Amino acid sequence: MNIRDATPADIPAIISIGHQTWPPTYAFAGPDYITHGLVTWWSEEAIHRSLDNTTVLMAENDHGPLGTGNIDLRGPTAIIWKLYVTPAAQGTGAGSALLQELVHRAGGTPVRLEHPDGNTRAARFYAAHGFTELRREPADHPGWPDTVWLERT
Repeated sequence: MNIRDATPADIPAIISIGHQTWPPTYAFAGPDYITHGLVTWWSEEAIHRSLDNTTVLMAENDHGPLGTGNIDLRGPTAIIWKLYVTPAAQGTGAGSALLQELVHRAGGTPVRLEHPDGNTRAARFYAAHGFTELRREPADHPGWPDTVWLERT
């Protein structure tokens, strides 16, 4: 497995990762939540913004892309906005490798990230990697899950 910086040529693969991961990951939140997320954060324009404003990484092997993640290093606390591994690659270590490299890129500063309440798999994964709950924010829309913020110092 290789972890590398993403380039504009990776945009179609990044979008594909989003479309592969969001429906099964957020089925608990409902189809409107999934559709909103895909349109808002996994469009070509959104991925271009991510490449311009954050460090975007790709995990891949000889067969192609396995996952993607990004970290925003512009503020006093680094924020991981995305960390997704295709369903076929989950459990292979790709997510841990991406997370490790994203945290490394923060250069020792605290790292924050968030996940929707109810995403128990993400909660277990991040806890196993040293993240602890910082706060919860109410959902923007009725019926959608609250946001759980985590931090690793």
